[in-house]
Amino acid sequence: MPTNLPLAGIGKGTIYEYFGGKEEIFGLAFQHFFHDVHHKITQTLQRTEDPVEKLKLIIDVSLHEFLETTPELSGIMMDFWAEGVRNKNEKILATMDIKHIYQEYRKVLASVIREGREKGVFRRMDVISLAAVLIAAFDGIFLQWIMEPGIIDLRKVSNILLDSFLNGIIKR
Repeated sequence: MPTNLPLAGIGKGTIYEYFGGKEEIFGLAFQHFFHDVHHKITQTLQRTEDPVEKLKLIIDVSLHEFLETTPELSGIMMDFWAEGVRNKNEKILATMDIKHIYQEYRKVLASVIREGREKGVFRRMDVISLAAVLIAAFDGIFLQWIMEPGIIDLRKVSNILLDSFLNGIIKR
């Protein structure tokens, strides 16, 4: 099979008439990917007023929809991000805008945790730090799943994560 088949019936040169390079293509795909996940999360949160249920839904969307529905893209995006970090490629990192993605994700999680605190469901804690801890757990699970997809049971791991996290913040 020839290795230089045109993508979608168009030549490589045509693609670069619209994009500045592979970094821009991957960066825009990455942004689109995370925009979709963020949109799914915000839509999902409208289903309930219960902050505990909202955290469950965020974890479900973040881990299951995000990883299980697009496993190939997840791996490609992680490789692209790692390439940017490893080589300190500012072009890649700027295109992906990871900083903004983390800020938005922390904002959503902090809002849910703050809501739970205001409703008397969660203990008083620093909501931004709690959101960062939860994101770090997602990132760790995400990385392990990419490295060994057959070993990590996302449903089991997300249930353990949620149970452990909630046990730490629910008022007794």
